[in-house]
Amino acid sequence: MQNNAEALIQSCTSSLMMTIRQYTDDQLQTLLSDETRLDSMIDNLPQIASLPSEKEVKLAQSKSMAECNLSMEPQVKEKKAKLAKTYEEAVKTKAEVEELKAQLDNVAENRSLDVISALLQASAREAEDESEKIAEQFYSGGMDIGEFVKTFEEKRMLAHKRKVKSEKLIEILRSQEYPSPNPGSSGVPPVPSRTPYPVGNVGYPSVPGHIGYPRFT
Repeated sequence: MQNNAEALIQSCTSSLMMTIRQYTDDQLQTLLSDETRLDSMIDNLPQIASLPSEKEVKLAQSKSMAECNLSMEPQVKEKKAKLAKTYEEAVKTKAEVEELKAQLDNVAENRSLDVISALLQASAREAEDESEKIAEQFYSGGMDIGEFVKTFEEKRMLAHKRKVKSEKLIEILRSQEYPSPNPGSSGVPPVPSRTPYPVGNVGYPSVPGHIGYPRFT
């Protein structure tokens, strides 16, 4: 590009010098005293006149950009439509995921309460079974009365506490999620009746050959 500019300047200079050489002294004097005349001569050179003006260059650039934009408009519209559709699908998917999460959280919470209730019932029955084994061991003579009273009392009270907690949790579950079930219907099963738990004074059955068991207050 620089070589083209230098060649253009050289060509314009040669053409201008050829014209000036033909001037008379008076014409040269007039040219020296009037710079606008020299500018006019330069602008009228064929090489300069053939150059596009700055305005024409900008118009050509604008036209080229407009044509490029128009040619890309269908692609842009297609991409915008795909983007809008993808956004709608993302919003819909997000709502579905949030709804599923809420359902899972609700199920997990209910399942957690059910599991806790079942564990409490099982632990209450386990404590009852242990207390009965202790009584059987005492009846068979394998445990003295002091140890029996202490151990039996602890196991029975533990079973009683677990049973109370389990029944309370079942009431909460029924009031929040379940209708009042009839016997044998589905739902949270009732705790089966077992040997009565000691409340207040505890009396123990007499065993032949042994003194009566003390009562505790």
